[in-house]
Amino acid sequence: MRKLFKTHFSDIDKTRIQVDPGELLRLLGDQQEGIDTHTTGLVEQYITECLRLSSPTGAFVLADVVEPESFHAINIPGVTFDSGSIIHNMLRHSEYYALFLVTAGPEPENLARSLLTEGNYLEGYIADLVASAIVDLAADQIEEQVRILANNRGMKITYRYSPGYCSWNVEEQQKLFSLFPKRCCGISLSESSLMNPVKSVSGIIGIGAEVEYRDYTCEICPMKNCQFRKSKDQ
Repeated sequence: MRKLFKTHFSDIDKTRIQVDPGELLRLLGDQQEGIDTHTTGLVEQYITECLRLSSPTGAFVLADVVEPESFHAINIPGVTFDSGSIIHNMLRHSEYYALFLVTAGPEPENLARSLLTEGNYLEGYIADLVASAIVDLAADQIEEQVRILANNRGMKITYRYSPGYCSWNVEEQQKLFSLFPKRCCGISLSESSLMNPVKSVSGIIGIGAEVEYRDYTCEICPMKNCQFRKSKDQ
């Protein structure tokens, strides 16, 4: 059985989760001419409702860095992640890794699914976008907690990176989840590596005295068709 690392559970403060309606409107197509007041009202309504329903929670483990034999991998004691060269490079100079899980809880995605089933497609899509934003902002809080821990050790952190991006196969989540207690934070993982609740995120953060914090940029990622891609030619 693979070693379980000490789990640090994170208190996610819902009052600090501030979903930006402007960003959601951009994703809905607010590029040039603006969106009608009805849609703007729906965005504000479902930001409030999804936040009310959400139950964000998260956890992370700390692991020593083991020098990998490949520039396409990252190693911790007993586990080799086939991360690909991009993430290997982004985490260089790390002395520790924080591997994390975080979720918005099942309630916002259940609301979105219910709205879609009832034929309320715009409302369902908006609720789904809000749920995604909530879990991303909850992950920001996990990152900040890791930053404080690193600062207390005289170290810095990298940005966070997740399986499924930058050529890191999503199936690698199986290895990541094996480091945590079963159903940690209420999150389970299917054989096909789909998280439940769906609005959940897993990933890794590098910690070290000489690491660099480089914001995630779409230029480093080969996923050309991602709806969240920030590109002038999109």
